[in-house]
Parts: sequence; C-alpha cells; structure tokens
Amino acid sequence: MEIEVKPQFMTVTELNRLVREEIENNPYLTNIWVKGEIFNLTYHSSGHIYFTLKDEGAAVSAVFFRNYNKNMKFRLEEGMSVLVLGGLTVFEKRGSYQLNAMSVRPEGAGELQKRIEQLRKKLMDEGIFDPAHKRPLPFLPKRLGVVTSPTGAALHDIIKVALRRFPNIEIVVAPAKVQGDDAPGSIARAIRELGRPQWGVDVIIAGRGGGSFEDLMPFNEEVVVRACYNSTVPIISAVGHQVDHPLCDDASDAFAPTPSAAAELAVPVRTDLEDEIKYLVNRMNMALSSGVEKLAARLAGTASRKVFRDPYEIINMREMLLSDTESRMAMHMQGVITSRKERLLHIPDITMLEKRILMEKRHLFSMQLQAIEKLSPMNIMARGYAVVTGAGKKIIKSVEKIKAGDKVEIRFYDGLASAEITSAAKEK
Repeated sequence: MEIEVKPQFMTVTELNRLVREEIENNPYLTNIWVKGEIFNLTYHSSGHIYFTLKDEGAAVSAVFFRNYNKNMKFRLEEGMSVLVLGGLTVFEKRGSYQLNAMSVRPEGAGELQKRIEQLRKKLMDEGIFDPAHKRPLPFLPKRLGVVTSPTGAALHDIIKVALRRFPNIEIVVAPAKVQGDDAPGSIARAIRELGRPQWGVDVIIAGRGGGSFEDLMPFNEEVVVRACYNSTVPIISAVGHQVDHPLCDDASDAFAPTPSAAAELAVPVRTDLEDEIKYLVNRMNMALSSGVEKLAARLAGTASRKVFRDPYEIINMREMLLSDTESRMAMHMQGVITSRKERLLHIPDITMLEKRILMEKRHLFSMQLQAIEKLSPMNIMARGYAVVTGAGKKIIKSVEKIKAGDKVEIRFYDGLASAEITSAAKEK
C-alpha cells in the first residue's frame, strides 16, 4: 500500500513576501549601478520621472523621485543610454519589481566612475581612508577657515549659519575654484594655505554647493584627497550632494552633505554653551551653599558647648574638684600616718634600718604633698597672680580685649576687687 505524501507549499502572498525580503535585505541589490537605454519616459506633474530601462534582452521599470532628480543638470530623453544608481523594490500584490533611481548619469560617466573606483582602491591600500587617522573636531573653535568659491552660495550659507550659531567666531576665507580643470590644484593650495600657523585656524570647511556628477569631480581628484588627508588642521568635507560621496569625504576628519550642515557641525550654538555654563555654575553654588551650611551647623554646635559659653564656671568647677581631691587625699594620708604611728608605738624595738626607711617615706610623702599643693590655682594666685574678668564673667587674656573706661573684676586668692581701666596698651 502506497502512502500519499502531501507536497510542501506556500501561498502566492508568502512567495512574493519572501522574494521582497530577500531582495530588499540584499545590500548589493539596494545600491547597484545598472546600464541601459531609456524608453516610455514620462515627466509627471509631481516632479517624479518614470521610465523603462532596457537592453537587447530585458527591461525593468524605473522611477526617479523628485527629491533625487531636482539637481540634475541634463534632461532625460527617449533612447538615451544611461547609468542608473538605485535599489530594487518589490510590489507583493503584482509580483513585480522596479528600480528606484537615486542618480542617473549619461553612459560616458561610466569611465569617470571606473577611474574613481581605481583611485579609491589605491588610496585605501595606502591607509588614506583609515578611521584611526581622523581627528576630533575642536569643541569651541575661535577661527573657522573656509575653502570654496568666493562667489558661490556655499560661502554665504556657511557664514550665515556660523554667525547665527556663534556671533563671536572669526572666519577666514581662502578663495578657490571649485569647478573646471584648474579646480583641483586651487582647492589643494587653499587647504594647505589655511593650515599655516599664521592664520590661527582651528577647523577648515572645504566644499561647494550641489551640482552634477561632473561638477563634483574636482573633489574626487587625488591632489584634493591627499590635501584633505595631510591637512594640519581638522577638516570637514562639505560637497552638496546627498547621493554621491566624493573621495575627499572619506579622507577628511568629518563630512557633511551640505555647506550649511558643515557649519552646524563645526560651530556650536553659543546660547547652548551659555545654558550649560549656567547649569554648572548653579550646581557649584548649590554645592558650596550646602558645604557652608554644614560647617555653620558644626560651628554653632561647637559654640554651644559649655566650655565656650562660660569658661569661668568651668575653672571654678575644676578648682572645687581639685580642692576637694586635695582635702580627701590629705585626710586619707593623715589617717594612714596616724595608723602607722600607732603601729610603730606598739613595736618595742625598731632597728636603725627601719627608722631610716620610715624617714625616707615621710620625706617622699612630704614632697608629693607639696607638688599637689603647687597645682592648686589658689596657691598660684597666692604667689601674686590674679584673674581678670570683664562683662559676663569672661576671662580677659589679652590687653587687646579691653579699653579705657571698661569695668573689670580682679580675683585674688582671698577675695574680689572691682576696677575701671584708665588706659590699655600692648607691650612691644
């Protein structure tokens, strides 16, 4: 008995979706050059251009959207042989695809493109496009250098944007031809000139406004690419074309699609910097205020301690404690002596050695008692010293703390006296 095996299948929708995903996820098919002749050409009122690209064996539908064709310097014609740069898009419902053009060039441009790719490979092998060679742009340039045509719109756009963003910036222009046979040498010389220390330039913008593929060729020339690579100052390539990237883009430290965008890349917004500075200053002030408040709280806590509020009371307490300790020690020692005397009286025979030891101990006790008495503030005052206090019972330690007319109290070892200061002068 044979077992029937059902075949695996997918729906038409699934098939078309799979084809679309395979094509649109293939980087080669989303950025590919195609050569052919133009037929069924239609200029739509929307600005889009529709045509069929064909050769002897096949044809493909194509569309050249307005945002890509608006800067085109020539007009497409029926039967014209062209090179089209674009990517494929699949329409699932119809099961068809079309070529979305990003750039269209006459067939003769193919030789130029071939020469560019050969130069690209040569320079890449030399490391001219190595990302490790690229330098960061200065955070806040004081002087901006510009290499472009002195009569072109690019210079006007760069100056307008730069001064709007940071009115204090200085701009140095090195005029250069940006189109024609003399343009490559002119651009390279201007870049080298702005790199000289005497100009004090912090960053350079080199570029031009939009144009055809042929118009942009000077920025693909080896002399310009090497000038960008060897620039002693960070340099921004600013060639106004969003589809074609000239070789100088890869050799520069940074690149922008338009001169205006390059100015925005090179020059910060002054108000943004001012806001950032204000924010940092506020943070610093808050940190300082917090620190001062903490120190003030610690100082207030220290000042509230009793030793600072009433030092005279502390001295009196210490005097009383010392006097009490002295009395208790004297009473204790007197009791010890009396006890020892009574014990000695009951000893019938005391040798001379024992008597000598007893005399030494008495002498030692007498010396210790004298040392204790010397520590008493009252004994120090009995030798002629006195304690002078002013308002609030505060001890006056320096003549700088009193002046003529102040009333003071003088404490002697046996009493108090009041006095009025008639004069006060510090000894030199």
